[in-house]
Amino acid sequence: MHLGIVRSRVLTRHRWRLDRGGSLIEVLVSIVIASIALLALAGVNASALRYTKMSQYRATATLLASDLGERMRANKGLETAGGVAATGFFAGVYDYSSTDFAGQATAATLPAELCNTAASSCTQQQVADLDMAQWRLLVRTQLPEGSIFISRQSGQTAADVWVAWRDPAVANNDEAPALASECPDGLNLNADLSVRCSFFRINL
Repeated sequence: MHLGIVRSRVLTRHRWRLDRGGSLIEVLVSIVIASIALLALAGVNASALRYTKMSQYRATATLLASDLGERMRANKGLETAGGVAATGFFAGVYDYSSTDFAGQATAATLPAELCNTAASSCTQQQVADLDMAQWRLLVRTQLPEGSIFISRQSGQTAADVWVAWRDPAVANNDEAPALASECPDGLNLNADLSVRCSFFRINL
């Protein structure tokens, strides 16, 4: 009788130890699963933040391009006709294609003539110089390493405009530009995929 009680107690302790070990394993498995889920959630959150920032940059580039378009329209000038030379936009005063991305690291400086008084008698070239200096400063301050590339369409009242910037969020392969031609060759970016570009066709 006494032996049976002892054996029962031994079996009970053995089962309790097995149950306790099984519970510990279940807790560990739950922790591992929860950790994997949290890591995945953190990755999704980080990607969402990167894409949100990229959208903000592109929205800023769109506003900047719209601003440039208004400046060009205000200084449109005249096309070549009857031996008279083109003026304003048609004379190419807004073209900006000779300076690459690295060359635009130095901030633009405003011209001596600011054309901001009633006594000012600025030429269309001077107005364009002021427009470009002000606009380049805006691009540089509102976008990381903001740069530009502008090419007027020959024979058309239109210009191709690229607004470029260095995206600090580009750290993974999924962030690389989808198109190799996203930026113009004139910016000389080589294999630098951290620079993003937005292209705009401005029709006056």
